[in-house]
Amino acid sequence: MIQDVRRLFLTFVLVVSVMYVTGGFSVGGHYFSDFFKVEGAFFQVYFKEMEILLLGSIFLGLSFGRVFCGWLCPLAAVFNFLSPMSRRQTKLDRRWKYATLVGVALLLYYHPSIQLSLPAGVSPRYIAAALLLAIVLSSLIYGRVFCTSLCPVGGWFSALGKLAVFRLRVGEECTTCERCNRVCEMRLDVAHGKSLHECSLCWACVEECPYKAIKLRFILS
Repeated sequence: MIQDVRRLFLTFVLVVSVMYVTGGFSVGGHYFSDFFKVEGAFFQVYFKEMEILLLGSIFLGLSFGRVFCGWLCPLAAVFNFLSPMSRRQTKLDRRWKYATLVGVALLLYYHPSIQLSLPAGVSPRYIAAALLLAIVLSSLIYGRVFCTSLCPVGGWFSALGKLAVFRLRVGEECTTCERCNRVCEMRLDVAHGKSLHECSLCWACVEECPYKAIKLRFILS
């Protein structure tokens, strides 16, 4: 039941996000198609909003870790559809996402001073579209490798997740049957409680566990 609700909600998030980047609607006179402008207009218009988003993401991450990845990421709807078709499982180090996070942070910080020199006829939005297509195709071939190992947003929330006050914990009722591991979208070792700060709170393991051993707990450590 929860998984059906989550898929429906993620589909809604994806549709709204597509409208956002294509300028499908505007709010307060600001057209969302401005998102792809790189000459500084985005940062000038949305700077205050970006501060709010940053503070909001910190609060969300310190509260529930990577819940954004499981319930709010627009790409999650695409990955949920394509990943089951993948026959390959990569062992790419999960720590790479922290490197991409640092890279993106530096790019955003130095954005006003960066002079982009693109070939004639090449638009930044084409580059963004090509990057998005590459991410989607990678999920078709390698499953959720982008989520687990490369996504800078995932790196941000994974780091905050280490301090999150609400986390899944496996209780004494667990028999380590590992059914939870088989349904985990982040490919975590839930049964043995490893790397649960990477958990997206998709709730699949909670529904799958026949012993009700996995619960969301309030933790201050």
